[in-house]
Amino acid sequence: MTTPAKPRSFLSNRGLLVPLGLIVFPTLLYMAGVPGVVVALDGFWEGVDRLAEHPRIWSFLTALSWAVAAFFVYRFYRLYHWDKRVSSAMEAVMNPSVVRQELGRRSLHHLATAKGLPKDERAWLASVLDDLHDPEGFRPSRAPACERCGRG
Repeated sequence: MTTPAKPRSFLSNRGLLVPLGLIVFPTLLYMAGVPGVVVALDGFWEGVDRLAEHPRIWSFLTALSWAVAAFFVYRFYRLYHWDKRVSSAMEAVMNPSVVRQELGRRSLHHLATAKGLPKDERAWLASVLDDLHDPEGFRPSRAPACERCGRG
């Protein structure tokens, strides 16, 4: 049994294409003079202008946007470090040293039970652990170099 490739969500496959399209496409429609888009965006910006008359609402929205941005930066930071730890543990499992292999397996098990992970990441790591514990499952080759990355 081999471990399937790590699944990717719709937005991660597209990178910044979707958010960019959500900004650039309406702007181009506005510049082209599409009546519905012009009315909607003009109404939106008039509403923003009215908010400037109410500084308390404006300051609340500013603080709220900072809090939301901080939350997403924190989540990204945690997932980034989780991914680095998984990569290090996978390299340890592939090491010829039995001690490092056992340490890598323990690290992977610990990382699989970490809180706050997306379900697909948890399922992917669980399938990796199943492959490592399966005696007839996937065994890393001791080939001198990988075909894809060129490393051994």
